Amino acid sequence: MTEERLYAFAKAWSDKNTERVLEYFTEDCVYEPSIVMNQKKAYKGKVEVSKAVGQLMAFDDTISSMVNNIHINGNFGYWEWEYVDANEGKIYGCDVFEFRDEFIVKKNAYRKLNS
Repeated sequence: MTEERLYAFAKAWSDKNTERVLEYFTEDCVYEPSIVMNQKKAYKGKVEVSKAVGQLMAFDDTISSMVNNIHINGNFGYWEWEYVDANEGKIYGCDVFEFRDEFIVKKNAYRKLNS
């Protein structure tokens, strides 16, 4: 994975382009969102991850996002993110990634409770 490719993934996420977002994941991917949806803490495989990403994007519909401080070391990386919600203000967090070649195997998100 490269920083440029991860920024392209961030752009697809910010644009709420689920189809494009999924192009960055492996078939056996795991996604652990920063909020629990439908009592699930982890989504496994592209079909489940697709549904979770779609639900999260619908949940965060009033939010714009940006990432910074991308760091990649071999097959692992992280970034910090900031959501700006029209109603709630700013929300901060970070994502931890595991990569296989140029694809995301695992994305684990953490949302700060108090900014």
